[in-house]
Amino acid sequence: MSWIQRRKRKEEPPSKRLPDLEFLALVRAGLEEFAPGATQGAQLKGNSLISPQGWAVAVAPPHHGGGHHYDLVALPDVSLQPDVPCFMDCVVSMSADPQDAANTWVQTAGACLLELLDYREQFADHAGPDDKRGVPGWHMITSGAVGLGSDVDESRRLQGALLEANVLHRIADSFTADLESPFFNGVKVFYGGRPGAMQAEIRVNGERHEAASAAMTALGLPEPTTFTAVRFYALLLPLPADGELSHPTPRPDLVPAPAQSNTHAHGDTCDCGGHLDPEHPGFDLALPHLVAELSEEERRRRVKSDTGAIITAEGVGNFLKVRLPIRLDDGRTVVYLAWIYLRPTVFDDFVQRVHDDDLAGHRFEGLLCNAIDPWGEDVLRAPVVLGGQRINEDGSVRLSEVLESSDPLLSKVLTETWPAAFVVGDRFPRSPSS
Repeated sequence: MSWIQRRKRKEEPPSKRLPDLEFLALVRAGLEEFAPGATQGAQLKGNSLISPQGWAVAVAPPHHGGGHHYDLVALPDVSLQPDVPCFMDCVVSMSADPQDAANTWVQTAGACLLELLDYREQFADHAGPDDKRGVPGWHMITSGAVGLGSDVDESRRLQGALLEANVLHRIADSFTADLESPFFNGVKVFYGGRPGAMQAEIRVNGERHEAASAAMTALGLPEPTTFTAVRFYALLLPLPADGELSHPTPRPDLVPAPAQSNTHAHGDTCDCGGHLDPEHPGFDLALPHLVAELSEEERRRRVKSDTGAIITAEGVGNFLKVRLPIRLDDGRTVVYLAWIYLRPTVFDDFVQRVHDDDLAGHRFEGLLCNAIDPWGEDVLRAPVVLGGQRINEDGSVRLSEVLESSDPLLSKVLTETWPAAFVVGDRFPRSPSS
């Protein structure tokens, strides 16, 4: 479990509580920034953020806390009727920017939701019942620790202390007997306040657990020198006798996932041109060259985020999936879905523009991180200029497109017309009637 740095807390909270849908709009923006593509097509209805992929987040009527308090209910799979499995969490807007409160939920309970849907340790960590950071008898999905306070250094110090304390492992006996859900139990760990007035709290399935909170208090966590709060969230999944985890059936379409082969599977709204037929040839390159070269063990360790559209790999780089179109002499265009390396400053700007809905028309630079047949590695690492985003009918942003290159060979690839037999061979032959 990691710690997540947060911005300095602003002095005054907003004057009034946001309506439920306005706050959920901030949650959607936070989820999209945290996992680009995860909220594609999600709509705000009633008191809920509803994804066409089957998950939802709703605002429940507040049953404790003040006017800036939001109780959020996460529903990983609304198709499991009539009793839809869910878990609860709550956040309080303590700054002038309620987006901070939404992001607090996203980076803790929201990260656990995404991980439950995806289940590949991209958004949160896993710990088995025998792990030194695990909870005996349970499988745990746990977020990073988020800090929010008036002093960044103090927030970081308490985040580290909370992680080092290994809270849920050490106090497991105080609360595990009360975990009743056959699907998953939500546990929030909170520690915060001012010197001399610190509060340690464990909430199990939305309710304060007195015994667990007392056990956490007894751990003797250090106090800050000024107001500081830290928290993380965990999902505890029961382990049946057969050892198979009991959780909603994994649905890999709930969160965008990377391609599993080098041949692209097209669909009705395919970003690379259309259906899988001879008239719309296309290839989806599964991984950037630098990531593909890693061993499986290194890949598991280094890849911190993989949404299918963005890969972030520690010590390797940030990569964005884009469209690379090549015109053929028979009137068709073959589209490669390839990966581009982005410098950190360019990547941060890209993510911010997605967050601000300011990406359309933006041009930026990167390096091609795939060999493109039939030119192979001669175009690998070629500099490219990207852009060409447009808004789809469902409100999503189409993948960026390789517009030009200063590399002589790749520039020719992009600007000239190529023999179909040379580029696609018999992989996408046209029918005799075409």
